[in-house]
Amino acid sequence: MKVWDLEKEFDAFLSFAIGGREKKRQNIRSIVEEVRNQLLKKGEKALVEFSMKWDGWPSPFSLKLTQEEITSEAAKTSKKDRSILQGMIRNVRAFHRRQSEKKRFYKSNGLVVYEKLVPVERALVYVPGGTAPYPSSLVMGVVPAQLAGVSEVIVTTPAKSGMISPYILTAAELLGIKNVYRIGGAQAIYAFSYGIGYIPRVDMIVGPGNAYVEEAKRDVYGRVGIDMLAGPTELIILCTEPFSPKAITWDLFSQTEHDEMATVGLFSCSKEHLYDTLKTIERHMALNTRRNIIEKALKQNSYFVFYREVENAVKAINLIAPEHMELIGDEKLEKEIFYPGIIYLGPHTPVAMGDYYIGTNHILPTGGAGRFTAGLSVDRFMKRKAVVKIDKKFLNRHGDKAIRLSEIEGLFAHGESIRARKELKNET
Repeated sequence: MKVWDLEKEFDAFLSFAIGGREKKRQNIRSIVEEVRNQLLKKGEKALVEFSMKWDGWPSPFSLKLTQEEITSEAAKTSKKDRSILQGMIRNVRAFHRRQSEKKRFYKSNGLVVYEKLVPVERALVYVPGGTAPYPSSLVMGVVPAQLAGVSEVIVTTPAKSGMISPYILTAAELLGIKNVYRIGGAQAIYAFSYGIGYIPRVDMIVGPGNAYVEEAKRDVYGRVGIDMLAGPTELIILCTEPFSPKAITWDLFSQTEHDEMATVGLFSCSKEHLYDTLKTIERHMALNTRRNIIEKALKQNSYFVFYREVENAVKAINLIAPEHMELIGDEKLEKEIFYPGIIYLGPHTPVAMGDYYIGTNHILPTGGAGRFTAGLSVDRFMKRKAVVKIDKKFLNRHGDKAIRLSEIEGLFAHGESIRARKELKNET
């Protein structure tokens, strides 16, 4: 794996780190579009066909689980694991409960405006499960939706051989989720965006997924709301001083084991540190149960970067805007780093703890979307409702100015609308 020299190869490195994203996107766009076309043409039949083809269903299953299926499968989870999931839910709920905003109110000389947040009515939480079960992602999606006041929260996840992990169903049961579907991939995003057959159409779709899920979410935005573009995971580790190659290695493994399209990077001011880490990666690779996925991700998508001036490293990281970032060493630099989805500070804060038990949300923007959006939160399930009232005095004071603006813009009826209100006899 190549070690980049940041000061000498800055533009070439950014072209590799950022330009590669668009190439991957173009490769999958046509596949996703064909999935959409088949669904719109064949409806529920296509959903079952896709599941049998990609999820290995031996025969057709009902797309929605019954309450009996949820209860019986959840019962397979041990009391200890159930307690751990309950602890995670408590931590996530405790953190997100503080996110709700208060109503805004503005009043001035005959003008009254108030704004408040109202929840969407129906939200879908997509839980990835193509290569591993993710009850943690179910918790991260459902808890803020419930705190926002969403009246109907639906969960969908891929079902290998038609079955869903007991851990996912235990998390659903603990959170009181009744509507669980065994649909995954881009087809799930389209099914709930269009309302295919008896699949309900939702208002909002949240949750991470693979590159196909991400591309489908990009496609349906506008038809439904989405949380963000949350595709294959990303991590950059910035070390301003040498740090344990073993700890760094396992942090890189922890993200690349998600998906062979995951992207990870290490920035260090020491070439020796970088090469020590590369050697450590080689020594520990065989210990991974998901070695094939990790090796592909590291070979295709990783980068190891030597820098001399930390300002250049910060500039590059702000431009890349990775999903996760670890900052080990000079923690004051955090004030200069703006765009990762989340920053983990210090030697004792691995990404994996944030994935599970800190309570912060692990559904975060990828693909550079951190430059304009943030991780999943309570307010993402809400829209701002604005109510405005002006009195006759305000209308008389400012109406002619507004009429003049309508004339500037060539919108005659706008001006006449205002003039008609000014001429009303009723002063109330």
